[in-house]
Amino acid sequence: MLKNLLLINCFFVCTLVITDTFAQRKEARLTGNSPYSALGIGDIAPSGSIASDAMGGTGLTFGNGIYLNTANPAMLAKNRFVTFSTGMRGQYRTLSDGTNSQSDFGVNLSQVMMAFPLKPKWSMSLGLRPNSSVEYEARYVKPVTGTTNNVQYIYKGSGGFSKATLGTGHLIGKSLYIGVEGAYYFGNISRDTTSRLLLNDGEDYYLRYTDRVNAKGFGAKGGFVWQQKLAEKWYLNVGGTYEVQSKLNANQLRSLTTLIEGQNGPQILKKPDTLGIANGNMILPSQYSLGISLESPLKWIFALEYSKQDWKQYRNFQGVAEPSLTASERFAAGIEFLPKVTSTAYFDQVFYRVGFQQVKTPYIINNTQVIDRSISFGLSTPLGFRNLSYIDFGVALGNRGVAGNGLVKENYVKLSLGFSLIDTRWFLKSKID
Repeated sequence: MLKNLLLINCFFVCTLVITDTFAQRKEARLTGNSPYSALGIGDIAPSGSIASDAMGGTGLTFGNGIYLNTANPAMLAKNRFVTFSTGMRGQYRTLSDGTNSQSDFGVNLSQVMMAFPLKPKWSMSLGLRPNSSVEYEARYVKPVTGTTNNVQYIYKGSGGFSKATLGTGHLIGKSLYIGVEGAYYFGNISRDTTSRLLLNDGEDYYLRYTDRVNAKGFGAKGGFVWQQKLAEKWYLNVGGTYEVQSKLNANQLRSLTTLIEGQNGPQILKKPDTLGIANGNMILPSQYSLGISLESPLKWIFALEYSKQDWKQYRNFQGVAEPSLTASERFAAGIEFLPKVTSTAYFDQVFYRVGFQQVKTPYIINNTQVIDRSISFGLSTPLGFRNLSYIDFGVALGNRGVAGNGLVKENYVKLSLGFSLIDTRWFLKSKID
């Protein structure tokens, strides 16, 4: 209960006072400061590839074997050659509570994945990618009653969870793709609450309460895609995924540290006091996604998707639900266009993409659910003429939340850069003339 109250108080401090502290930051930003990441396990990372970012995050029901589909393991069967995929996601955001504002920027790895064929209709993948991120910092100053001194309260969080995945996809007959992906979650989240006594002599004292939770455990996701030919060059694709509820083993370390202001920042005055060490569990809720797309292979794709994850089923380390979380829903639409696959012109080999998505995030503050809306566009350019390896670019413009009613509005620009590298020579038998 104490932890929940601290998180809720921290969020409201973020909404009331946002201070620009670029000069004070020494660590690199991964996702940029976001008060909403103080809730639950933080901001959930996109499940799709860099290529799908430009299409509003769609990707459940289609694939061409050139890029690696990370949203639906069933589409791994499309990858007939060894495919390596990696990339980065950056985000520039401006936060505002209606009175104060702050700008921030962060960059993080999107994924490192490889897919390879086992048989003509069967492929497998190995990967590592982020699952969630926590990164926030807020400060405010309050006078000490009966003195001329002030106390600065600092709320700060960092960390998140990653997952290592092993997936496989198989084509049954000519129309049905099925797949399954196993995941191993691991990571930690650290949340600090610091009281800084501001003294006139400059030797400020700090009292820092730290709550650090480490967790690890297994999860699984299944998926399917059914493809129906409508005309000579057009197909209707219907598919979806279901990710089961995951139970993570966790341990918690709570400590209290006294610090004093030094020449290079706060210095530990005495050895931290351990307040408690405990073991427990965390429950991540299940999720399902459904999608439909109209596809003319290597020409056009029109996609619509819907997904839902009920974060009311989430249980934190104390085994209780968090009142600031609710069910999240996502609606996305995307279009992909390739001018002419048989052309000798370089720009006829470029994939052009545009998309839109609206997300009802799991965050609910003052009875208001935070909404995230964005439009996106991008392209994939080949590394050479008729080269199956591509560089993927994506840009998304959007906003999350509203300014007022105790909430923060985030206006953001998200940048995505990825590489889809294919080697057609692996797993081929040598022939001797």
